[in-house]
Amino acid sequence: MALIHLFRKCNQRCVFCSYPAERGADGPASLKTWLKEIAAMPPGLVQLSGGEPLLAGADNLCLLLAAVKKLGRSAELQTNALAAAEMTEEERGRIVRALKVAGGYFNVNFPASNPALDYKITRARGGFKKRLNGVKRLVKAGATVRLTHVISSLNYRDLPAFAAFAAKNLKGIAWLQFSYIKGVGRADGAKYLPEYKAVQPFLEKALFICRENKIHCEVDHIPPCFLGEFCRLNVDMVKMRDGVKGPHLEEKKRVPACRGCRFIKLCPGPRKDYIAVHKSL
Repeated sequence: MALIHLFRKCNQRCVFCSYPAERGADGPASLKTWLKEIAAMPPGLVQLSGGEPLLAGADNLCLLLAAVKKLGRSAELQTNALAAAEMTEEERGRIVRALKVAGGYFNVNFPASNPALDYKITRARGGFKKRLNGVKRLVKAGATVRLTHVISSLNYRDLPAFAAFAAKNLKGIAWLQFSYIKGVGRADGAKYLPEYKAVQPFLEKALFICRENKIHCEVDHIPPCFLGEFCRLNVDMVKMRDGVKGPHLEEKKRVPACRGCRFIKLCPGPRKDYIAVHKSL
């Protein structure tokens, strides 16, 4: 799996962003630069991120996705979906078709179940309505859409409400990932990182609601020992079982409390930035 940041330019200023500053007047790099970077990366899925990749425009993205396909790779297009709501139907359709040909999907950051909380997290006025419309229009255009709900101190109590919101308003999505915030970039430090044990009851209730509504779910960056009956939804368990190498082995580390845990062989441990803040499990 390879991650490429097309540029830092974005139409949001999310509190959990790992890119705290924009590049400024430089704008996006050239298509040639992007392709060179991708060709030098390990084989497998190519994650196209930013900033906000949709700001590159339909022409650039379609050319890039065609090249990714030619390299024999599949693509994940990470987006906040705001620009998807503002594109013409023709532009949106072209990107959806190019991504499908590349065997890929949209990974949409959807951080809240209501406008006030959405703005508190993303600092994008009107973003909630645009994001909801963007996702609906992508689904209508035939896109495969995954939602990523980043869990932070701002929204963890709202997890059940978000699950209910998704079940009612976001029909047609392929799956939903609940992902604990990374303590890097703007989220460096303790401010936005709640304790796993505080998150657990709200997350379990949200996962129950998703199960009842037949929404396929997974959980990342929270160890399986904090997921109760939903422990098998932890994405690292499959990676560890299959011997997959990747960031999960670099970003996480077992701690003394992991000794004797029944998941010891299937879990790389908590995130290192989590332990730096909370000291232990």
